[in-house]
Amino acid sequence: MKLQTSVHDLLFDVDQVPIEAVVGSNGSTRRISIPGKKALVNKLTGLVLGVVSRDYRVVTNQEAVNLARDVCEKAFPGLSSVEWEAKRASAPRTLSYAFIDLMHKTHVLNYWDSEIKKDDPFTPFLRVTNSFNGARALRFDIGFMRKHCSNGVIFEEEVATIKASHSKEALAQLKIEITSRSLPQMWDEFSKFLTSVRSITMTSDQSTLALKTVLHLPDPKPEDKPVRREGLTALASDFSSRLDGYQKELGPNAYAVFNTLTDIAARPPENVYFQKERDTIEKRSGRWLKDLARQNQTAGFDLNAWIPTWEAGSGRQIPGKN
Repeated sequence: MKLQTSVHDLLFDVDQVPIEAVVGSNGSTRRISIPGKKALVNKLTGLVLGVVSRDYRVVTNQEAVNLARDVCEKAFPGLSSVEWEAKRASAPRTLSYAFIDLMHKTHVLNYWDSEIKKDDPFTPFLRVTNSFNGARALRFDIGFMRKHCSNGVIFEEEVATIKASHSKEALAQLKIEITSRSLPQMWDEFSKFLTSVRSITMTSDQSTLALKTVLHLPDPKPEDKPVRREGLTALASDFSSRLDGYQKELGPNAYAVFNTLTDIAARPPENVYFQKERDTIEKRSGRWLKDLARQNQTAGFDLNAWIPTWEAGSGRQIPGKN
């Protein structure tokens, strides 16, 4: 289960220790060293974070945050790197990996569109992903956050890549290669997408189906036990309430659906039948936003047909459950 946590809780040091196997029987045991492997241990708790190869280059979360500031400086030269602050974080209970968001302290992006205007500001953020078990590469994604409610979306995935990530080379030799467009370019594209989706009218049924499609919500089954039926009903009621609130604030349109998605990502329900990570929802929401805005510009676009087949139509593989 993934937890929202403080950044400070993730800035621990890491020990690297050899792994041994204890073998034997009838009271006679011996230790055998396992070559080529080492365990990474949280120095604060003594708990194992992961098992990796001996050549694995450990990057602590603090080092990852420092690298993220370097990414910000290179990717957004117009903004001071010292203005980027690590503010949000989430990780599983094992702390084997983490997502840490750096947000700019003062930079605000406003619309001057006649509908959206300056009362709906967004601010950029950069997400660094780091792991201690080799399951996730060190990576950086850029997103935008609706400032007054902290709803965020990952808009540009893999804004930078790290050469020699988690290899035995020294951290100082890691080369940051920026792959992204400039922040003004991304903001211009993002704002155009938001203006477009705000113009797309969606009924409550269409909106509910869109949430179900993007979030991979489970369907109730006739053979479900009462506890499962109750859990799924509570989940549907929660999401319906959030959607209704955004439709009243923003109108019955795709922009309300988008904000419902990012609200769910920022404040996930406490429900055993919904175990999606914030990172997953925000990335999927960003893809859905882009695809919908682009498809809406094509002749003969059929929203009813597109919603349930969104991923199949975009050629993406549907990921497994989180």
